[in-house]
Amino acid sequence: MSPLTRRSMLTAAGAAGASLLSNEAAAASVASQLDLSTPAAQVRAFLKLNSSLIPETVFYLYAGTLEALVPGRAPVMLTASTSIVRRQVELLPEGHLVSLWEVTVYHRAGETEPLDSFVNPLNGRTVRPFHQREGLGQNLWTASGPQIRRDGQWVSRNNSGKPFALEWFQTDDRIWTSRWSSGVYLKNPLDVEKWPLESTGPDLLYSEKTTNSGLLRELADPAVMNASSTYSLNQTMLWWPWLLMGQQPGYLVWNTQGVKLRTLNSLPAASRKVIEKVHPTILGSAIPWDGHVSLWTDYPKMRTPERP
Repeated sequence: MSPLTRRSMLTAAGAAGASLLSNEAAAASVASQLDLSTPAAQVRAFLKLNSSLIPETVFYLYAGTLEALVPGRAPVMLTASTSIVRRQVELLPEGHLVSLWEVTVYHRAGETEPLDSFVNPLNGRTVRPFHQREGLGQNLWTASGPQIRRDGQWVSRNNSGKPFALEWFQTDDRIWTSRWSSGVYLKNPLDVEKWPLESTGPDLLYSEKTTNSGLLRELADPAVMNASSTYSLNQTMLWWPWLLMGQQPGYLVWNTQGVKLRTLNSLPAASRKVIEKVHPTILGSAIPWDGHVSLWTDYPKMRTPERP
């Protein structure tokens, strides 16, 4: 191998710099082709990342951790989690109807068996994780933004009065957008008198931030209907009822990250195993279930109050 000379090093550095400038110029050129100037353009870009612009079923795989924060002690990792999100896109005269179903299985880190029970390190109680499901949820994405069904009618989710817009970030060949929300998820269906260990109180408070990230060239390309996408969720919330924490101070932090699957064949065998053992219908060809369910509708039907 010939020794490096100052000239060869400068030549290599110049080539690398030229390549970097060329890549930056290419990214800038692609960015100029991406139109985000109107609510309709924003909706189109977001749907490419989040689901699809054409009628199809899209799956995401998430992997994460459930952690606990209690005043006066270090954070505690409780369990690992694997989730599947299923979005079904339909085209309506008004826009894109996106239906969502989601399931989660809790398990030990590095394992593929659903967790039946473990000792909660926060209170010393043996607890049984509740492997939850969520959905049917639906949003109608029109040219002016997302709508939800309320009292049988589609109503806008935009309460600001301003045109629908997301905050987008771009660097090199990637682009991403984040959404944040917080407040009262719903009134707690578990009454403290009947469910003293399971209920945190009257209001289910939460705060969450979600981020979708994709390739700039795919969002700028009008021929791409379904862009590749990564996803992350950071959610803080009051105690899940199965942790038997009652009204003790503290909260949960659910950190999970994932990716949109190109096909179900992309789903790793270990992830498929842990999901299908608990939620076999989520990956089937038919819709997973009818009607709306959640942890908060299923839990009081499937569990009974624990004794204090």
